[in-house]
Amino acid sequence: MPGPEVEIAATAGGSRSHLRASHADRERLIGTLKTAFVQGRLTEDELEARVDLVYASRTYAELAEVTADIPAELSGAKSPRDPWRATKIASRIEYAIFLPGIVAFLLAPGGPHASAAEMVALTSIVCLLFWLLGVFMLVASRPAKRSAGQLPPRAVPGAAASAGGGERLHVSHAVAREQVNRILAAAWEQGRLTEDERDARTAKVSASRCHADLAALVADLPAGLATLPPTARDVRTGVCATIAAAGVLAAVLLSNPDNRLAFLAFLFAAATLIATPVITAGLIFDVRHQKRSRGRP
Repeated sequence: MPGPEVEIAATAGGSRSHLRASHADRERLIGTLKTAFVQGRLTEDELEARVDLVYASRTYAELAEVTADIPAELSGAKSPRDPWRATKIASRIEYAIFLPGIVAFLLAPGGPHASAAEMVALTSIVCLLFWLLGVFMLVASRPAKRSAGQLPPRAVPGAAASAGGGERLHVSHAVAREQVNRILAAAWEQGRLTEDERDARTAKVSASRCHADLAALVADLPAGLATLPPTARDVRTGVCATIAAAGVLAAVLLSNPDNRLAFLAFLFAAATLIATPVITAGLIFDVRHQKRSRGRP
């Protein structure tokens, strides 16, 4: 994995050099400075002076200047972990393995009485279609990821003059204001903004008149700051869904009703029981990682 100084230097040399750095960025860079001190590249006075500069730095470009004369390969620290990483991995496993199997079972011409060869052929075809669709969605989602966290698009000129256009413009601006408030709150929590800067920008949000005013308030903040990490509530929801699906499945099997509604309930409960535990396991790993990260200095 590249060291933090590699990432910060690359960021400072690109179009993101003006973006605000976070507490995590500063802490990783301080770790690099400590490593340089241990290796004799910095004196104790230089270490203290540069640590002060790191805490005073606001942008990635300012952070990069602090370690401009330190080798890029000095540190092997890992980059920040995606808070949803385990959940995303579990979702991909579900999509690539379990979901095609369920669809193939439902589409089997002979149902449970289909031959093994028919099931293998049908499952292979369904898996191939799912994988091709997954690759297409992965490629198509890249532009959406780059624009994640940005404001909704501006209203089309003349839309306000059409019937209902003024109301739609008002609703769009209200949604954009709420989104900017969430971005500013997340930026303050991450140390990208001071409390005074957050309060000043929040006051300007309510006074904004157009999307351009709102965009200017978050122009120096990275995209995606308003994305929330998984919580224990998500885990409880997954556990409750698993228990409910198991209860429905047991009730249908024990009562053995002979009607279409019971059959559909059985299929839905079975699919939920197959999919939910894997996703819930990913959520548990992510939530535990979040708790361990908060406990670190």
